[in-house]
Amino acid sequence: MMNVFTLLPEFLQTALTRQGITEPTPVQTRAVPPALQGRDVLATAQTGTGKTLAFLLPLAARLAENPPANALILSPTRELAQQTYDELLKLTDEEHPLRVALIIGGDNIHKQFAALRKHPRVIIATPGRVIDHMGRKSIDLKNTHYLVLDETDRMLDMGFISDMRKIAAVLPPPRQTLLFSATLPKEITALAGEFLKDPVRVQIGSVVSPADLVLQEIVHVDVREKLPQLLHELNTRQGSILIFTRTKHGAERLAKQLKLYGQKVNALHGDLRQNRRRQVLEFFKNQTVRILVATDVAARGIDVPHIAHVINYDLPQCPEDYIHRIGRTGRAGAVGSAISLISDDGQKWKDICKAAKFTVPVKTVQKTIEPLPEPKFVAQEEGAAHSKSRKKERAKREVRPSKATQIAKELLAEGEVYLPQGEELRAPAPLAKNAGKRGEKSSFKAAEKHAPKKVSTFRKAAAAVRVLETPEETADKNPFRTVKVGASKKALKRLEQPRPGAAKKRAKPAFGKFYKKRKRR
Repeated sequence: MMNVFTLLPEFLQTALTRQGITEPTPVQTRAVPPALQGRDVLATAQTGTGKTLAFLLPLAARLAENPPANALILSPTRELAQQTYDELLKLTDEEHPLRVALIIGGDNIHKQFAALRKHPRVIIATPGRVIDHMGRKSIDLKNTHYLVLDETDRMLDMGFISDMRKIAAVLPPPRQTLLFSATLPKEITALAGEFLKDPVRVQIGSVVSPADLVLQEIVHVDVREKLPQLLHELNTRQGSILIFTRTKHGAERLAKQLKLYGQKVNALHGDLRQNRRRQVLEFFKNQTVRILVATDVAARGIDVPHIAHVINYDLPQCPEDYIHRIGRTGRAGAVGSAISLISDDGQKWKDICKAAKFTVPVKTVQKTIEPLPEPKFVAQEEGAAHSKSRKKERAKREVRPSKATQIAKELLAEGEVYLPQGEELRAPAPLAKNAGKRGEKSSFKAAEKHAPKKVSTFRKAAAAVRVLETPEETADKNPFRTVKVGASKKALKRLEQPRPGAAKKRAKPAFGKFYKKRKRR
């Protein structure tokens, strides 16, 4: 059989060789030639069979042949859109650049505005965010002649059918549409008749059965036995593990419980911010974190080749989601395993068996309940008791000198502030009180000789006085530890600068009056 990669332009063949891809998968062999000819394609294949390159390769080749045309790729989830964006960038180089914009929910919209103003030739987006930009009139689709619908069945499950119709209605003719899906329900067939024109039908394997390389197992347990059984499975299995739960709250709670028993685990669900979701996926891909607890939002779009096991802590709501879940393992020819914990949802498992029509028998495993071990550590976000203990430890630490203390220390070292000693500290108060009496004039002048001759600001002097007020029991340990800012900036400025029209001799009593107040406190 001819290698369809030879039909591609030379720069795409070089890019594939650079990635170590030499042989096409079955879906690529059958979908790439008609797509290169400009035909519409309706392709169904199991997850992990290379569908992403099956539409990216002909799309990149067609865009190179037709420079004025643009393309739009719609994906159901942010993770799948990000994966498609990364794969497309690997097919470009400096001699054959391709401007690509990633438009997804949860990302910075101003960053997306900037990317759209550069007139990208390929827009990879989720349907909801495209509708948002259409309402803002910030996206230009008038030259978009190529449309790709990736994981269309998932987009229908998520309720994007009306958004897809609105987007397709504004695309100009003629248009080439490539529709890829893992399953083929009746809604997909109806949608294909609406969007596609005389499509080439590509079907690889059974669209309702899981991958043949996945070993499926089930364990019947009570609800209270699920966590001990899960810990047993985690401790006896090697490699990366993906755990599925039914709800976002359940994923977050299970991840916290597993952290208590020393497992390296993160949670992935729809409530996480985009940056956090990227970080969680990156930690899982580079194997910094071994276990990922996720909702069905991660059933599509996670392309991690080293996932060895999939554990269904909660069974999915519909049988199709079960197929997508276990399809995260056993990818690209690798052998994987999937185990489901069945408690009070036995009817759901019967529905899954009826819809999936397993060609390989599912193995029933006996439960192995072990007592829960003692928690190894408490994560920072776990409980209020931990935060209280951290506060107590923080209170025990030695208080660091404040900025005002450091400034006062520097001024003292430089000799810019005069520090009165002994009885000189008490001299200004009685002088200020009896400043108007005739008999005290001479003693007031005598005290002036001992006063600081040059004080840059009142703030420096006040800081120096507060240093002298340090308690004796703490003076040896740190003489500058108890320095605090006294008056506000406005009060200091008002005392430092005499009021307009007032005599200079009245400014000194004001200083003395404030000094007296500070001493009485």
